[in-house]
Amino acid sequence: MSQFRFLTLLNYIRFDDSNSRSQRLETDPLAAISEIFGLFIANCKKAYTPGAYLCVDEMLVPFRGRCKFIIYMPKKPAKYGLKILVVCDAETFYVHNAYIYHGKDSDGLGLPETERKLAIPTQSVLRLCKDFEKTNRNITADNWFSSIELMERLKDRGLTYVGTLKKNKRHIPPEFQASKTRSPESSLHGFTKDFTIVSYVPKKSKAVLLISSMHHTKQLDPLTKKPEIIMDYNKTKGGVDEIDKKCSNYSSSRRTRRWPLAIFFRVLDLSGVNAYALYKTCTAVPNISRAQFLQDLARSLVLPHLKRRVYNNRLPRELRLTISRVLGTDKPPEPEITAPEDTEAARKTCKICPSRLKRRTKYSCIECRKAICLGCSKTVCVECADNK
Repeated sequence: MSQFRFLTLLNYIRFDDSNSRSQRLETDPLAAISEIFGLFIANCKKAYTPGAYLCVDEMLVPFRGRCKFIIYMPKKPAKYGLKILVVCDAETFYVHNAYIYHGKDSDGLGLPETERKLAIPTQSVLRLCKDFEKTNRNITADNWFSSIELMERLKDRGLTYVGTLKKNKRHIPPEFQASKTRSPESSLHGFTKDFTIVSYVPKKSKAVLLISSMHHTKQLDPLTKKPEIIMDYNKTKGGVDEIDKKCSNYSSSRRTRRWPLAIFFRVLDLSGVNAYALYKTCTAVPNISRAQFLQDLARSLVLPHLKRRVYNNRLPRELRLTISRVLGTDKPPEPEITAPEDTEAARKTCKICPSRLKRRTKYSCIECRKAICLGCSKTVCVECADNK
């Protein structure tokens, strides 16, 4: 399409009914995009079943326009934007479930009233992992989500958890904290009936704390001498960060001051990530790069539109030749013209008016559907009128 048409569509695109938006905003702050986002997540859940290891984390959609629930995250590259909480497959990076943070009480939507009184990180994980109850999958998350409260709730739902711990948690014994007396590459384990805590010293006066409900031994990796908990955490922790990186490398986003459009651009990027994961899982095609896959995907999406435009004689010939080269031909093909079976429908001049006037047909008889023109001012052809 032309650049003007593209910019026009981009300017006027909307994702809901503006007439009822004010009413829906009273109960749904995301009314401008929630329906489209909900349909996208529903399709993600139908198309793929994640593996045994899941990753829960947050991603930041860059945005600096006007929005009530914009977030400041200094550790993210963009720093300002819209926060989306995501659970994905830790191996294929397929996004299974997500929701947009829109302020207070947004993490507990869909949860029972008793669970809405829990800590916000606990509510977030329970909401995202609601579809995986009693499946014995493992959830990996960072220290913002980790807590004994969350691990107990997940254990009741048939799920295990692995994650890092903040050093200021009350249930951490003093022996597990960083100390100058502890030698580098040493580890200290602590066990309860259901959980395991480990403190690993990567270098002097430093300590990394992790907690797990999946591991119950002191097993170490033979090569790195690190605890098994740390090795499994490192393998499964970067799912959402990797998705965020993929969306940044090949992004469809454009500069905008409308936050629903910024979310829509991220939905397109996540669709590309999920489509690539599905393609690699469901086909026996040799390894194809993600860049090549996205190019092939974009071409397949615009191919029907190109085939329609190449037959349009009103377009400049140079443009039609360019489209033909994209389609793989040297010159624009001529459309196939097939003669209609009904000879009356193929008539180009009015049957009633004198032939010397050569009046073109414009209307058809309301009874027999024969072509007549405006010049004869007839709504019923002569034959139908004579028969009456």
